[in-house]
Amino acid sequence: MRKERGFACIALDRPTDPVNVGHALRAAFCFDARLVIIGGDAPGIRLPKLHTDPMRSFRHIPVIRSKNLLQAVPESTTIVGVELSDDASTLMDFQHPERACYVFGPENGSISNETLSRCDHKVMIPTMASLNLGMTVNIVMYDRLAKAWPKVQSRLGRIDQSVAHTLLGNNG
Repeated sequence: MRKERGFACIALDRPTDPVNVGHALRAAFCFDARLVIIGGDAPGIRLPKLHTDPMRSFRHIPVIRSKNLLQAVPESTTIVGVELSDDASTLMDFQHPERACYVFGPENGSISNETLSRCDHKVMIPTMASLNLGMTVNIVMYDRLAKAWPKVQSRLGRIDQSVAHTLLGNNG
Protein backbone atom coordinates (compact mmCIF):
# COMPACT_ATOMS: atom_id res chain seq x y z
CA MET A 1 0.00 0.00 0.00
CA ARG A 2 1.56 3.29 -1.05
CA LYS A 3 2.04 6.05 1.48
CA GLU A 4 1.21 9.63 0.61
CA ARG A 5 4.85 10.49 -0.12
CA GLY A 6 8.22 8.83 -0.28
CA PHE A 7 9.51 5.49 -1.42
CA ALA A 8 11.87 2.67 -0.61
CA CYS A 9 14.39 0.99 -2.82
CA ILE A 10 16.52 -2.05 -2.16
CA ALA A 11 20.21 -2.30 -3.07
CA LEU A 12 21.97 -5.66 -2.99
CA ASP A 13 25.74 -5.29 -2.62
CA ARG A 14 27.52 -8.06 -4.54
CA PRO A 15 24.90 -10.82 -4.10
CA THR A 16 25.99 -14.35 -4.97
CA ASP A 17 23.01 -16.61 -4.36
CA PRO A 18 20.16 -16.55 -6.90
CA VAL A 19 17.78 -18.06 -4.32
CA ASN A 20 18.28 -15.11 -1.98
CA VAL A 21 18.05 -12.58 -4.79
CA GLY A 22 14.71 -14.11 -5.77
CA HIS A 23 13.48 -13.79 -2.17
CA ALA A 24 14.69 -10.17 -2.06
CA LEU A 25 12.86 -9.34 -5.32
CA ARG A 26 9.70 -10.96 -4.01
CA ALA A 27 9.96 -8.88 -0.81
CA ALA A 28 10.47 -5.76 -2.91
CA PHE A 29 7.26 -6.50 -4.78
CA CYS A 30 5.24 -7.49 -1.69
CA PHE A 31 6.31 -4.47 0.37
CA ASP A 32 6.04 -1.89 -2.44
CA ALA A 33 9.68 -1.05 -3.11
CA ARG A 34 10.00 1.16 -6.17
CA LEU A 35 13.45 0.06 -7.34
CA VAL A 36 15.97 -2.75 -6.90
CA ILE A 37 19.68 -2.20 -7.48
CA ILE A 38 22.07 -5.12 -7.92
CA GLY A 39 25.61 -3.92 -7.30
CA GLY A 40 28.88 -5.48 -8.37
CA ASP A 41 29.41 -8.44 -10.66
CA ALA A 42 26.59 -10.96 -10.38
CA PRO A 43 26.82 -13.04 -13.56
CA GLY A 44 25.02 -16.01 -11.97
CA ILE A 45 21.95 -13.90 -11.18
CA ARG A 46 19.57 -14.27 -14.15
CA LEU A 47 16.28 -12.57 -13.30
CA PRO A 48 13.97 -14.63 -15.53
CA LYS A 49 15.33 -17.85 -14.00
CA LEU A 50 14.83 -17.06 -10.29
CA HIS A 51 12.51 -19.80 -9.04
CA THR A 52 12.11 -18.05 -5.65
CA ASP A 53 10.44 -15.10 -7.37
CA PRO A 54 7.37 -16.74 -8.93
CA MET A 55 5.62 -13.41 -9.56
CA ARG A 56 8.58 -12.28 -11.70
CA SER A 57 8.98 -9.04 -9.80
CA PHE A 58 11.50 -7.69 -12.31
CA ARG A 59 8.56 -7.18 -14.68
CA HIS A 60 6.86 -4.87 -12.17
CA ILE A 61 9.77 -3.13 -10.44
CA PRO A 62 12.77 -1.62 -12.24
CA VAL A 63 16.00 -3.53 -11.57
CA ILE A 64 19.28 -1.74 -12.26
CA ARG A 65 22.62 -3.52 -12.39
CA SER A 66 25.59 -1.35 -11.58
CA LYS A 67 29.23 -2.07 -10.78
CA ASN A 68 28.93 0.70 -8.17
CA LEU A 69 25.47 0.52 -6.61
CA LEU A 70 25.81 3.99 -5.07
CA GLN A 71 25.79 5.49 -8.57
CA ALA A 72 22.30 4.04 -9.12
CA VAL A 73 20.74 5.40 -5.91
CA PRO A 74 18.12 8.05 -6.73
CA GLU A 75 19.08 11.63 -5.94
CA SER A 76 18.13 13.02 -2.49
CA THR A 77 17.63 9.53 -1.10
CA THR A 78 18.74 8.53 2.41
CA ILE A 79 21.07 5.52 2.24
CA VAL A 80 20.53 2.99 5.03
CA GLY A 81 23.09 0.23 5.45
CA VAL A 82 21.65 -2.93 6.98
CA GLU A 83 24.69 -4.37 8.72
CA LEU A 84 25.72 -6.00 11.98
CA SER A 85 28.05 -3.37 13.42
CA ASP A 86 28.72 -1.73 16.77
CA ASP A 87 27.57 1.70 15.57
CA ALA A 88 24.27 0.52 14.05
CA SER A 89 20.87 1.33 15.51
CA THR A 90 18.55 -1.59 16.16
CA LEU A 91 15.70 -1.97 13.72
CA MET A 92 13.20 -1.75 16.59
CA ASP A 93 14.35 1.81 17.40
CA PHE A 94 14.90 2.95 13.82
CA GLN A 95 12.67 5.58 12.24
CA HIS A 96 12.53 4.94 8.51
CA PRO A 97 13.30 7.91 6.25
CA GLU A 98 10.65 9.06 3.81
CA ARG A 99 12.94 8.39 0.82
CA ALA A 100 15.20 5.45 1.64
CA CYS A 101 17.53 3.10 -0.16
CA TYR A 102 18.26 0.06 2.00
CA VAL A 103 21.63 -1.53 1.23
CA PHE A 104 22.11 -5.21 2.05
CA GLY A 105 25.45 -7.00 1.97
CA PRO A 106 26.24 -10.31 0.29
CA GLU A 107 25.36 -13.67 1.78
CA ASN A 108 28.95 -14.47 2.69
CA GLY A 109 30.19 -11.09 3.85
CA SER A 110 29.45 -7.49 4.66
CA ILE A 111 28.59 -4.33 2.80
CA SER A 112 31.78 -2.98 1.23
CA ASN A 113 33.64 -0.39 3.32
CA GLU A 114 33.29 2.16 0.51
CA THR A 115 29.50 1.75 0.47
CA LEU A 116 29.18 1.57 4.25
CA SER A 117 31.09 4.85 4.64
CA ARG A 118 28.50 6.57 2.41
CA CYS A 119 25.49 5.33 4.39
CA ASP A 120 23.51 8.02 6.21
CA HIS A 121 22.30 5.45 8.75
CA LYS A 122 23.28 1.95 9.78
CA VAL A 123 20.69 -0.41 11.15
CA MET A 124 20.88 -3.97 12.43
CA ILE A 125 18.45 -6.73 13.29
CA PRO A 126 19.51 -8.14 16.67
CA THR A 127 19.49 -11.93 16.43
CA MET A 128 21.21 -14.94 17.96
CA ALA A 129 22.75 -15.81 14.57
CA SER A 130 23.06 -14.10 11.21
CA LEU A 131 20.11 -14.11 8.85
CA ASN A 132 20.25 -14.83 5.16
CA LEU A 133 19.90 -12.03 2.65
CA GLY A 134 16.34 -12.79 1.57
CA MET A 135 15.05 -13.00 5.14
CA THR A 136 16.79 -9.76 6.12
CA VAL A 137 15.20 -7.86 3.23
CA ASN A 138 11.76 -9.19 4.22
CA ILE A 139 12.16 -8.14 7.86
CA VAL A 140 13.39 -4.61 7.07
CA MET A 141 10.70 -3.98 4.47
CA TYR A 142 7.98 -5.35 6.75
CA ASP A 143 9.22 -3.09 9.56
CA ARG A 144 9.00 -0.07 7.25
CA LEU A 145 5.42 -0.94 6.35
CA ALA A 146 4.40 -1.75 9.94
CA LYS A 147 5.74 1.55 11.27
CA ALA A 148 4.00 3.48 8.48
CA TRP A 149 0.70 1.61 8.90
CA PRO A 150 -0.89 3.99 11.46
CA LYS A 151 -0.34 6.86 9.01
CA VAL A 152 -1.77 4.81 6.18
CA GLN A 153 -4.82 3.81 8.25
CA SER A 154 -5.38 7.42 9.27
CA ARG A 155 -5.28 8.52 5.64
CA LEU A 156 -7.68 5.73 4.62
CA GLY A 157 -10.02 6.78 7.43
CA ARG A 158 -10.04 10.37 6.12
CA ILE A 159 -10.79 9.10 2.63
CA ASP A 160 -13.63 6.90 3.92
CA GLN A 161 -15.13 9.82 5.85
CA SER A 162 -14.81 12.08 2.82
CA VAL A 163 -16.52 9.51 0.59
CA ALA A 164 -19.31 8.99 3.15
CA HIS A 165 -19.80 12.76 3.46
CA THR A 166 -19.98 13.10 -0.32
CA LEU A 167 -22.42 10.21 -0.69
CA LEU A 168 -24.66 11.20 2.24
CA GLY A 169 -24.39 14.95 1.86
CA ASN A 170 -24.48 17.19 4.92
CA ASN A 171 -27.08 14.99 6.66
CA GLY A 172 -24.34 12.29 7.25
